[in-house]
Amino acid sequence: MPPRYERVADALRAQIMAGTLPPGATVPSADVLAHEHDVGRDTALKGIAVLRREGLLFLAPDKSIRVGPAAARPTRHPLSGPDEVRAVPPGGVVSARMPTRRERERFDLAEGVPVLVVRTGDGEEVHPADRFGLRWT
Repeated sequence: MPPRYERVADALRAQIMAGTLPPGATVPSADVLAHEHDVGRDTALKGIAVLRREGLLFLAPDKSIRVGPAAARPTRHPLSGPDEVRAVPPGGVVSARMPTRRERERFDLAEGVPVLVVRTGDGEEVHPADRFGLRWT
């Protein structure tokens, strides 16, 4: 079972990816998150810190924590091309997001490296953005 702070981070990440917390939205306070997830305030703050490191959250000038776009980050292979390139199927939709803890482990991703999500009528595929390229045909 993941640490409690990771569960807080995963829940917030899911809300961000689903659009429940859109870009610019204020994240609930640590006290509110602690109550919602039945954890201590410090644990909630640690979950927020995970998403700040990933670039999903930022500290706004008014000192609130807000949802923001992921910042551009260096890739694992900055001077080389992708390991694999695939064609996006007709009607496919591609998006990028920060990986979940499990995806980071599965793909052995460095902190801050996003994943590419390809959605088609058959479902979705998740690929590491530092090793995978997509081509529109």
